[in-house]
Amino acid sequence: MKVQYAIDGNLGDGIRIANLIKDYIEIIEVGDGVLLRESLRAIQLVKSIFPDKKILADLKIMDGGYSMGKEAYHLGADIVTVCAASDSDCSLGLVKAAKEEGKESWIDLIGIDPRNYQNYVDFVNKSGADYVCAHMSGGIFKDEPGIYARKDAIRLMGKLGFKNKIVLSGGLTLEYLPEIRECHPNHVNLGGVLSRAKDPVKIAKAFFEA
Repeated sequence: MKVQYAIDGNLGDGIRIANLIKDYIEIIEVGDGVLLRESLRAIQLVKSIFPDKKILADLKIMDGGYSMGKEAYHLGADIVTVCAASDSDCSLGLVKAAKEEGKESWIDLIGIDPRNYQNYVDFVNKSGADYVCAHMSGGIFKDEPGIYARKDAIRLMGKLGFKNKIVLSGGLTLEYLPEIRECHPNHVNLGGVLSRAKDPVKIAKAFFEA
């Protein structure tokens, strides 16, 4: 299975962990928290350290998709994210910038109730975006009675008819592997499960070999 590692906390710690697990990851994400604290220059730094990995800038763009995407691509990002909840011009602007730069675009479903994912399928498919991500962070995805379960969202994502590369992100652990396999995503995005692990190599390898 393809694996993406999200550096969301301390940049130095994230780089250290990325070095440990580099044999099991294809994409390294420079998270929105890192970009806030360190500026877009963090993209350049991570790309310089890992030139053989795809670098994702998790800008979660809500406005100015074209211009913000261009800036991130010029700094070394291979993939940039835009929120599906933004207006269509914003999302399509990022897709346009990516195509002009020979890079990739990612439409993120963060903040959207999975029961409404279906409303975005046609637009995302027609947008030409490379990736669509079910970003399953937040209270709505707790696996508790009466609350929409992350496992249900994972299963749903594989059945909606997205033609883009599907990514699963947010709160993923090894216990979700049966549902992840059922979904058949392009890859999974792992953050806290690796950064908080006593042995991140063991966990990254387990996902990679799944």
